Amino acid sequence: MSETIELFSKGPLGTCWYGKYHYMEPWTGCEHSCPYCYARSRKIVLNTLEEKKTQFNRPVPLFPEEELLRRIKEKADSGEIDILKLSRYTDIFTPSFAGNGLSYQVIKTLAESKIRRIIITTKGIPDEQSLQLMEKYKEKFSYNEAVRPSAALNPAPLESLDRGLKKLSDRLDAAARLNAAGVKTTIHLDPMVAGIDDSEEAITAFLDMLRERRLNRVMFSYLLFSSGMMPAMKEAMPAELLKKIMADYDFTGTRSVLPGQEDTASQALKNEAIKASAEKMADALNSRGFEFVLCSLKSVKGFNHNKYKKNMICDGTFYA
Repeated sequence: MSETIELFSKGPLGTCWYGKYHYMEPWTGCEHSCPYCYARSRKIVLNTLEEKKTQFNRPVPLFPEEELLRRIKEKADSGEIDILKLSRYTDIFTPSFAGNGLSYQVIKTLAESKIRRIIITTKGIPDEQSLQLMEKYKEKFSYNEAVRPSAALNPAPLESLDRGLKKLSDRLDAAARLNAAGVKTTIHLDPMVAGIDDSEEAITAFLDMLRERRLNRVMFSYLLFSSGMMPAMKEAMPAELLKKIMADYDFTGTRSVLPGQEDTASQALKNEAIKASAEKMADALNSRGFEFVLCSLKSVKGFNHNKYKKNMICDGTFYA
């Protein structure tokens, strides 16, 4: 039998905190349907989409709503889960379920459970009920809005990559509201596209938006390429622009994000490209007084992170 998505799963050992947390996947698929999303080509996702007779951009719950909420409550109250991340393969605030109240029902069940910490990373916007809930249980939630800096420009140079997303200003406004209420809030620049998202124009416009909203915590990570995402990327952007971006990547070999899982294999930026971009971003963030970390900095050779106020290497706790 082919492997399919489980409602709850232990965090893989190759990721942050070395497995000391759980993931929850209440549904399969995501309406944001970003072309660079790694989930859309993962075998476990494709198997589940096939089982549920749907497509990635038409998410469906893993179980009927009543059963889904019952299963979540039972597991969340079992005492087995301390830290829960939402989610690995989808977005808790994918528009349909944020709109019909299911997202709220899910996080309400979690907020009222024995789980100590709930970490949300989203490219969406929470509905009003969900915002109020996170404000009420501010000590339980960590909220991370995933954005790209060049989206602050008008026109945005890679607008087609974000065509399934709401306006950047609206997404940052939601993050600012939660931050002001005392929810630990981090802006995740993900995925950064070197040479575009790190332009002086993009950096200045974007960081000005953050400062205006008093959003001072930032982490950033870079776009990875994989064979599974290429059809969507080719459809989303002009061939010459994609070729220009890919020129900074090392396609001579692949690395698996998770050991033993071939469909996590990807190609990363060449060391000189990521080093130059990361230094530019770090200098901009540091000079403006932001708190920040860079994901996977340990793999960048020659980067002198000691010149900044704090160690930039993310150990998974910065945003949690």
